[in-house]
Amino acid sequence: MNLTFKKKLNINCGLAEGCIWSEADNAFYWIDIVKSHLYKYSLKDESLHRFDTPNQPANIMLVQSSGLLLVSLFDGLYIFNIKNESWKLWLNVEPDKKLRINDGCVDVSGNIWLGTMLMSPDKNGNEIEMGKFGHLFKVTPDKSVTLEKEAIAIFNLATFSPNNKTFYYADSFTNEIYSCDFDQKNASLSNQTLFCKLEDKFGHPDGGTTDSEGFIWSARWDGNGFGRISPNGELSQFFHLNASQVTNTCFGGKDLKTLLVTTASLTEDNEEDGGSIQLFKSDIAGLSPNIIPI
Repeated sequence: MNLTFKKKLNINCGLAEGCIWSEADNAFYWIDIVKSHLYKYSLKDESLHRFDTPNQPANIMLVQSSGLLLVSLFDGLYIFNIKNESWKLWLNVEPDKKLRINDGCVDVSGNIWLGTMLMSPDKNGNEIEMGKFGHLFKVTPDKSVTLEKEAIAIFNLATFSPNNKTFYYADSFTNEIYSCDFDQKNASLSNQTLFCKLEDKFGHPDGGTTDSEGFIWSARWDGNGFGRISPNGELSQFFHLNASQVTNTCFGGKDLKTLLVTTASLTEDNEEDGGSIQLFKSDIAGLSPNIIPI
């Protein structure tokens, strides 16, 4: 498959992440974890809007109600009203306050799959050694929360196969991407196996998405690019960027063939494209994000 570079937004994000496409708004959304911002980029007029978040954000999910987003902040899930820029706590998820929300997604039935990780630095600014302290939760639209997995260090990726029979997630700390059988009827996971572990030269798996052919797009932290991984776990293609900290990818546009890539600028040396948002045209379509019925 081929990618054609279309545009770069040099907005100097500290740690851009959590990108998602909204068909209803004809726009991409993403967050900047470090600077506590949420961005909206409209494809209709190429306008860019920035909103402040009341706490550090982690990712964004779509809801049925017009003009609203469900945004993960470090301390819980919040409803964001885009028009009046108001925030309302929707649900506390992680009871362990040493942990914070990191990545997540929504399944075809509208359930939220949300991963947490150790808060480092902590509230006093002390760096804490990372370890397998994180959790994976399932949150239903009626706010029922169940603990699905433990012993995850840095939960990332979170995406489903096109037929909704497989759930993928990554532990960036161990450089591993896992696959789990997904029972759609019961919204349950089973049979976790190691799906992919790329060589260290490709960095660590951060966020990502699935395309319409069932390939996984994996942004690679410290990998200077992102990979397209086949359904059998093999690296099919790797796309290099002039930024080492590549954090997430998502498809959008009316034909779902616009690929948006987020990056960070937390390196000691200033990188030309670090913290930029880049858009590409793909000849393979992505998948529409699922919506929470609230």
